[in-house]
Amino acid sequence: MLTFIKKRLELKIILTLTFVIVCMISVYTYFDIQHMRSDTIRTSQRTLGAFAAAIKSSVNAAMKKGHHEDVRHILKEVADPLFINRVMIYDEGGRPLNGFEMRHGDTGLDMGLPQEILSSVGSADVSSVQEQGEDLFLTYYSAIKNGPDCFRCHGQQVKLNGILRIDFSLQEINDLIEARRNRDLLWSAVLIVMLTGVLVALLRVVVYRPVRELRDAMQSVQQNIVPPSLSTGGFDELADLKKSFVSMLGRVESLHRTNLDKEKELTHNREVMRFRAELQTMFDAMPDGVLLVEPGLKIVQSNPRAYELLPVLNASEGKIPSEDGEEEVCSFRSIHEAFRTGSVCEHQCQSILPDGERRHIHSICAPILQEGRIAYVVEVIRDITDRVRTAIELEARRTELMEANRQLSHIAVTDGLTQIYNRRHFDDLLHKEIKRFTRRKYSHLSVMMVDIDHFKKLNDEHGHLVGDGVLREIAQILKESVRETDTVARYGGEEFIIVMPDTHLDGATYRAETLRKKVEQKEFPGHDGSLHITISIGVAAYLSGTADDVIGDADRALYQAKHAGRNRVAVSASEALSLTDAPEA
Repeated sequence: MLTFIKKRLELKIILTLTFVIVCMISVYTYFDIQHMRSDTIRTSQRTLGAFAAAIKSSVNAAMKKGHHEDVRHILKEVADPLFINRVMIYDEGGRPLNGFEMRHGDTGLDMGLPQEILSSVGSADVSSVQEQGEDLFLTYYSAIKNGPDCFRCHGQQVKLNGILRIDFSLQEINDLIEARRNRDLLWSAVLIVMLTGVLVALLRVVVYRPVRELRDAMQSVQQNIVPPSLSTGGFDELADLKKSFVSMLGRVESLHRTNLDKEKELTHNREVMRFRAELQTMFDAMPDGVLLVEPGLKIVQSNPRAYELLPVLNASEGKIPSEDGEEEVCSFRSIHEAFRTGSVCEHQCQSILPDGERRHIHSICAPILQEGRIAYVVEVIRDITDRVRTAIELEARRTELMEANRQLSHIAVTDGLTQIYNRRHFDDLLHKEIKRFTRRKYSHLSVMMVDIDHFKKLNDEHGHLVGDGVLREIAQILKESVRETDTVARYGGEEFIIVMPDTHLDGATYRAETLRKKVEQKEFPGHDGSLHITISIGVAAYLSGTADDVIGDADRALYQAKHAGRNRVAVSASEALSLTDAPEA
């Protein structure tokens, strides 16, 4: 319980105030009762003094007359009231007179006369309060002085005829005082409870509530919880304390925020330093040059390889040269572009080393963003000289290879003597043209079979070199006389074949006749002068079937032209007519 009270400020204050109130009311009640008792006794003394004076007057009157019985009778009548316990008379020496003592009830008071009373009662009446057990008595002493009227019995030498003593019981007064004391104590208790309740209520409103708010705010601050808003109205000490606390809390929060900002900045700087140390270790281990540049174009971090690849950095005083388009700073264009666009940029250029050697440099730049803005740009610089040289060599080799492949392809499809397509390539082309015809790419497809008349005789008489020249000349005439879409090929020996897509049989026949006339009119060189050569042509149209079918039709038409006398054109048809009628060569 004591521990609980020690922890409660409210109970401490209440107990303290209650103790103070109880002490104040108790002291006030005590002194009030004592004052009331003193006033009551003084009042009783005055009353009893007047009563004793009346009794003494009656006793003096009776004693002057010498009637002792009258004195006894007076004392007996006086002792009848309940509040008078005893009436008696002492002689001048303080000894009780026999027969002059009247009691009312039993009293244990001493009958002796104290010496101090005896010495002082002659000059004035004396009263005293005596306690006998639980009873309270007021004793009144009054001297009966000797006078001329009393000389007859008492003589002149005696100053006092006697001393009158009256014992009054103050029990009723004491009971009254006790009752009033009890009533005062009861009202004091009620007053204490009421004042305590009022003080508790006022204490809760005026003291405890503000103190509790302040305590809760302090506990919230201690627990790192945002404290509730405190009312700072008022002009008392608690209001000043609240204002001071709010002001102190504001300063503490400001210092806390500043401390947090400093800690964040310190942590950030530590992370940056650690990151840069790790970054520098990584940069130094890289075979490529690396630059870390801030927006002011200041080089924050780098590695020695970057200065080896870009000698211009040695004279740049730790900054990237401005973008002026010069060749020596072309490797930094990607840095400027990365700062402008905020995207990854690449650039390739050449760098001249101090010994005059040209190196091919490839740089790639990437921006590093912090809080939505470009904080740094990192550039990786790689020496690609060997790769470029290798690429150039590969390109040259590739060109040579392509040329060789082209030549091989040309050789594979070209007749070596006449430089026109050979039979194998012609067969492939004819199959493709037949597929196109079948897919309705065009509506007609015609084929010519051309043979040089008396070619064996020409070789025998003029030699094979002349014969080869004739073959080349005739192949050239055929190639120049057909369309780009037509294909001329050497079919074998002195025979040639021509495929003509999208050409009607009549158009093919007309073209064949034109070719025949050109060859007939051409003068071919020989050993002994010019030679005149003729050709025979068979024409056929593809309608259906295979490539061999249409070639067979053209070959049969050629046979018909040969059989009909040579130097003519024959058409593959059941009723074909010869278009020319030239003499046999």
